[in-house]
Amino acid sequence: MTTALCVITRVGVVASAVAGTPALNTLVTRRVKVFVPALDRALASLASSWFAELGYVVLNDVESIGTGAWGGRTRFTDASLATSACVDDDVNATAVNAYDVVTGVVASNALEDLFTLFPESKVVVFESLVSEWWPRAETEASAAEARATTCGCASTRSLSSSCGDESYHFCDIYPCLYERAFGSAHASEIAWKGAYVDRAREIKRAIPRASTLVVPMSLKSPSHARAVAIARAIGEFLAITDDVDAFAERYPFEALDLRRAPLGAGATAWIVVATTFALYVVFVADRTSVVRRMIKKVF
Repeated sequence: MTTALCVITRVGVVASAVAGTPALNTLVTRRVKVFVPALDRALASLASSWFAELGYVVLNDVESIGTGAWGGRTRFTDASLATSACVDDDVNATAVNAYDVVTGVVASNALEDLFTLFPESKVVVFESLVSEWWPRAETEASAAEARATTCGCASTRSLSSSCGDESYHFCDIYPCLYERAFGSAHASEIAWKGAYVDRAREIKRAIPRASTLVVPMSLKSPSHARAVAIARAIGEFLAITDDVDAFAERYPFEALDLRRAPLGAGATAWIVVATTFALYVVFVADRTSVVRRMIKKVF
């Protein structure tokens, strides 16, 4: 088992700002600084969504994720940590002060520095088989290489919005993050797998056991029971709930779909208002409506 490695392939540029701090969600009792070197992009994305669902503010490489006023997600670009990890001798601590959770390849590259700056923090390490991780990593690395060409990382930088904004450019972190993680930006199966395994061992040696939770993880055959067990383990380890069983059932560690995604009170109220208005327009406002004629007869 080895620590899953995440490769950046897309940078969603919305705005250069940290997501606002939302209220903690039901059954979540406190905030904890957490570093998640779940470096497989799919695992980093899953961890980001899960922690955001708790009401935590998350930094996934260059994407800041929080909870909006209507219960949905707010997403902004914040490349301050990634660029600091690439260009500064020491990681800029202020880059992560606003975040509860930091994940992605940058969290792996800078983990020792981050833990030194925040010694009371916790580290959650998701482990997956190299054989499961490699096909995803190879595909994503190729996509990132193509993006680098489009954005002019080896020539004149493109001003396209897909490459960055006024505060950040994709070429600021590419190929830096890849080279630091794997020794090269171009995916080489032998070299990358070796670097992947070595980094997993380094992380376990560098961080005290009392501060680390290791979670075996696979995306090939997910199950709800396993998702609940993982949520329970994380909840207990971080001590962020007073009812770990109810917490685990409410927040299983699995991808949310539209049927499971909980809505905030504001979002629910808006849906009620919008639905009522739509029904009025369809059945009442129309002078030819049968419902309108029936209402007039009654009243």
